[in-house]
Amino acid sequence: MDEIDLFIIRKLLSNSRLTYRELADMTNMSVSGIHKRISKLEDDGIINYYIARPSLIALKYLWVAIFGSSNAKSLDVVSKELGQHENISMVCITGGKFLYVKAYLRNISELQDYSSYVSRTAQISDPTIGIISVPYITTPEPLTKIDFKILKTLNRDARKPITDIADDIGISAKTARKRLDRMIENNLVSFTIRWTPAHENCYFTIFYLLLNESTDLNSTVQHLNKKFSKNIAYCFTFSNIPHLILLSTLTKTSKDTQRIQEELQTEGFNDVIPHIFLSVKWYDCWVDQLLRTK
Repeated sequence: MDEIDLFIIRKLLSNSRLTYRELADMTNMSVSGIHKRISKLEDDGIINYYIARPSLIALKYLWVAIFGSSNAKSLDVVSKELGQHENISMVCITGGKFLYVKAYLRNISELQDYSSYVSRTAQISDPTIGIISVPYITTPEPLTKIDFKILKTLNRDARKPITDIADDIGISAKTARKRLDRMIENNLVSFTIRWTPAHENCYFTIFYLLLNESTDLNSTVQHLNKKFSKNIAYCFTFSNIPHLILLSTLTKTSKDTQRIQEELQTEGFNDVIPHIFLSVKWYDCWVDQLLRTK
């Protein structure tokens, strides 16, 4: 993998329906060159699926992260057990027996039972529980039956052409495009990828950035996104933990990761704690299962 592969992955993480042409224009490469690179990322098992789901805005669910050090003997066994829970979509294992668990909750009333389950099952004695901050946007209308059918056929194949979508659910290509464009315009759909970051030339690291009380959260996030734009995969903040930023980075070498850590340590944070991901396991959660019932 090189810098262009990392760039492609970052872009597909945020929008897996980007066309080969769009990616080619972003990288000054040919369409065929982009196609070959994506095909190789698939063949190497780095890109697993292109995912489409109703967004947090569409279904008004919560995105919750629970993380901490585990006392379990086998984190792989723990990951598989956690993956059976209907809320959990991802379990990440990092160095130092540290776990990061991502889940979607239907509403806040599920949080107490869910967090107790994760803490008990993962044997995390002092878990951090964060509710991912998302912008509040009202929707003009809810998802329709046709919308759900479109998302169902795109769930594991988000790059599917409009004509194939139309054929799958028995509508015209014009209607399929209109409904999909409406969902995109109103932030009712999320397009991303399931991927496996563990690779000899790919380092996926999450930095826990603890802010000082006087630090402005929004301006800090903007600054980080600009300064580390070539390496950022995700940058999360939490509505219930205003002093914490989770900055996930992709780098080609361990030296690049070390450079980012050193630069972060000059930013005046209260603390900078890196965790290099060893494995990432993906699981179908209730949002995916919901699509299959529509």
